[in-house]
Amino acid sequence: MNFVFILNPAAGKNKTALNMIPDIQKTCDKAGLKYQIHISKSGEDITRFVKMLCKNTDQKYRFYAFGGDGTLNQVINGCVGKDNAEVGVFPLGTGNDFIRNFDVDKKDFFDLKKQLLSKSIKIDTIKYNDKHCVNICNMGFDANTAVDMPKFKKIPVIGKSMAYNMSIAYNVCKKLGRPMEILADDKVLFRGDTLMCAVSNGIACGGGFKVTPRAAVNDGLIDVNVTLPPKRIKLPLFINNFVNGTQYEDPAMEKYIRYAQCKKVTVKAVKPFALVNDGEAEYLQQVTFEIVPDSINFIVPSHKL
Repeated sequence: MNFVFILNPAAGKNKTALNMIPDIQKTCDKAGLKYQIHISKSGEDITRFVKMLCKNTDQKYRFYAFGGDGTLNQVINGCVGKDNAEVGVFPLGTGNDFIRNFDVDKKDFFDLKKQLLSKSIKIDTIKYNDKHCVNICNMGFDANTAVDMPKFKKIPVIGKSMAYNMSIAYNVCKKLGRPMEILADDKVLFRGDTLMCAVSNGIACGGGFKVTPRAAVNDGLIDVNVTLPPKRIKLPLFINNFVNGTQYEDPAMEKYIRYAQCKKVTVKAVKPFALVNDGEAEYLQQVTFEIVPDSINFIVPSHKL
């Protein structure tokens, strides 16, 4: 087994990812493991590097992503569908939403020895175009908020949290909702003004907002949640429900939610919209998502070998 540590040098406070190098070396040397450390230059560099290694089909690899959900996504896009690859994560990002899908204490993901000794489980991914999503693809208000955040982050003395809150306020002041058509398994789920659309393998995004609380990463299904735009006075109700994952149980939310579990989702719009895939943004006008069952071997720290 080859142990490969992928480090995002920008991840974590005070360059936490790079500061972990001595611990990685000491632990692996003591255990006599075959390993290498790759410090990424970009997201494309990560995916390219992982793909290159996985071509050696006579070798088995364990990739550990040291970074946020975006870094994990880039590793996964390099080894999705590869039987000779397993993936783990040391969650050093801002939101770290993907690990919320597992009933595991967050500190276990930072336990290097436990990560090295744990086994992997099969999980699904969602495919669109030539890319894969392991957690959630967002379109609408939350995607626009993520896309606009860097504008405020550039302001001196503005941190990530404040920049995100300023981006939320900025988007609240704009028109809520835009016309979209969303199909689930080729049947119209909703057609009209849409506040948000989440196409999900996982339960949470945005640092803990439970947009699809019934999702499971290994059920072979996509959870699609469409939220209709409310009057602005109703926004605190929406935030409370999405924080607690109670939007499907609250009668006050019923007329604003369209929800389905399916294997295929198509989203269409008159104008291009922002799509945020596990934190990475792009603009599309039409896109089709499909579930790819059991396409990643994910290392869960509590599942020992």
